[in-house]
Amino acid sequence: MKEGDRVRLIHTGDPSGLRPGSYGRIVRISEVSEDDVAGQSSLSFLLGRKKVWVDWDNHRVLTLIEGHDSFRVIPKEERG
Repeated sequence: MKEGDRVRLIHTGDPSGLRPGSYGRIVRISEVSEDDVAGQSSLSFLLGRKKVWVDWDNHRVLTLIEGHDSFRVIPKEERG
C-alpha cells in the first residue's frame, strides 16, 4: 500500500455518508498518534496503526485506520 494506490471501501464506522463499494485514491499514509486519540482513552488501541488518507471519487477526503476500517487496495491489473 502506497500513496497513489486506488482503494475500495468495504466498511467504516464513520458516519461520513460513504457507502461500501466507494472508490478513492490514497493521498497520504501516516500513523495514529497520541494527538489523534487525546482525551479518548477508549481509542488508545489505535496508536501506531496506519492512518490512510483517501481522496474519494465523490471529492470527499476521509481517513481510514488500517485494522479498524475495512478497505481493499485495487491491484494495477484490476484498474480500468
